Amino acid sequence: MKHFLAAIAFGMALAGGAGAQSGSATLSGVTADQLESVLAEAGLSPDMMADSATGAPVAQGKAGQFGFYVRALSCSGSPKACETLVFFANFKLGRDAAESDYRIVNSFNDSQVFGRAYVLPGTNEVGVDYVIELNGGVTEEHLSQNIARWADVISAFVSKFQDGEPTS
Repeated sequence: MKHFLAAIAFGMALAGGAGAQSGSATLSGVTADQLESVLAEAGLSPDMMADSATGAPVAQGKAGQFGFYVRALSCSGSPKACETLVFFANFKLGRDAAESDYRIVNSFNDSQVFGRAYVLPGTNEVGVDYVIELNGGVTEEHLSQNIARWADVISAFVSKFQDGEPTS
């Protein structure tokens, strides 16, 4: 429960800080440097790397105590500017995935607007992802707000698993 409350407090702090930022530039893709900058501004502690097959940016970060990755997709140009950002965090169950895990994942997906939960069969893990599309253009402020939302997505997912299986 303490971890859950800490995660919620962290998410609220991120959300509050994101609203104070304002940017007027429109982005239709982000480079590795831009991704690193916006993640750092959100307090998500990014370590940047590149996908070995495509050279696309990949970030490893932390939202409070929870580690996560961001994969940049649909990249072009030099330096690569990417239109899609896929945030994801996987969590070890410490046991085989059970039917109740699938029900909890489905309950999360039915009740949350942002983020998709999943079970990774054979790995004893569950996870959550969150996609941000930049194609067509978004403001820097919009991107910052969406990135700040990621901490809330993780918190909601962890809360759903801590609460256990729904009773209704």
